[in-house]
Amino acid sequence: MVPVSIVKCKETENTDILKTKILESINLIGGFKSKISRGDSVLIKPNLVGAVSYKTGGTTNPFLVEALIELLKEFGVGKITIGEGSAVGIKTRDAFAENGWDKLAERKKVRLLDFKKDDFIPMSIPEGKILRHLHTSKSLIESDIVINVPVMKTHDTYPATLGIKNMKGVIRESDKKRFHLWGLSQCIVDLNKLVLPHITIEDGTIGMEGYGPMFGTPANLGVIIASFDTVAADTVAAEVMGVEKDSIECLRLAVEQGLGCGDLSEIEILGCKIIDVKKKFAVASLEESELRENNINILEGGACSGCRITLEAFIYRLQKDGLLSNIKDHTFILGQNVKIPKNIKGPVIKFGVCTKTIDKELQGQEFSYIQGCPPHPDITSLYIKAGKLY
Repeated sequence: MVPVSIVKCKETENTDILKTKILESINLIGGFKSKISRGDSVLIKPNLVGAVSYKTGGTTNPFLVEALIELLKEFGVGKITIGEGSAVGIKTRDAFAENGWDKLAERKKVRLLDFKKDDFIPMSIPEGKILRHLHTSKSLIESDIVINVPVMKTHDTYPATLGIKNMKGVIRESDKKRFHLWGLSQCIVDLNKLVLPHITIEDGTIGMEGYGPMFGTPANLGVIIASFDTVAADTVAAEVMGVEKDSIECLRLAVEQGLGCGDLSEIEILGCKIIDVKKKFAVASLEESELRENNINILEGGACSGCRITLEAFIYRLQKDGLLSNIKDHTFILGQNVKIPKNIKGPVIKFGVCTKTIDKELQGQEFSYIQGCPPHPDITSLYIKAGKLY
């Protein structure tokens, strides 16, 4: 049986209480001593996809990580690093500044690392199905222990983004784009064959439902889920969120390829029972009925999270402000391998640099082009103000 702990934690900012809850969750599965030795260098990988407040549930709670750092220091570890690389096109330093991660690192005397600026070394993945080698963060590879601290939240590509998906932040930005071209789910699994964390602590102190990973609403779940098996932790977290684990493709593939346990009958739930904390998360989606009513179409193929987040935020903003009819009958095209149907009716918007060279496929159809990799939100706003989208 693979141990996974569930601990209720309604507190979000009191580090003393958070320390108690984290320690309880880790002790239930065997304690730090099961994985960590005194003097070990530890890398903590939160989820900081963008400059979004943790209070929304869109990013890892910094108070939870601060409590974890204090526990690790009390245990006697050596060097501690907090490392993250935000979504394509987003500056990690902005995500750090949004929730005071820079101040936290200074206060706790730990290293704060932007993976996008780290040194990368080529590593082989002998059992990779798509990736046989990958340039990987030198700091991560050289760490003795990796602790994964993802947020429990919904996602625009998968029903939920959890521990397996969270490790995508450790690679080069250029490789993140390639993942979407080559097959995102299998690439994430191949990556985890190389960088699978030693400990995963799923942050459900707040969490996000609805329009994740950045623009949803706080789920206010109030739990911490921990395991030495990331796949098992994700499986339990998905069940708590009311998400079918097999609908999360990267998790399903990770189970099939032996990265961990995805069978609840083989997982020992310690602490709270799933039924005691379960909450059905609203899934990530725009109001599809409104999109249909306004005949707004999105043609996407292999788009990275940068373009998807920017476009979806733009449409979501119009929807929220009651201005969706301003882009009535529009078709948005984004991604590296999008398939263009014949005879598109209405205005066409090519979105992002990956669509720059698909003019022939549009067969003379009039279109606008929003440049960028991804387009900057300010550029999108300028197009709105200039009336170029309608």
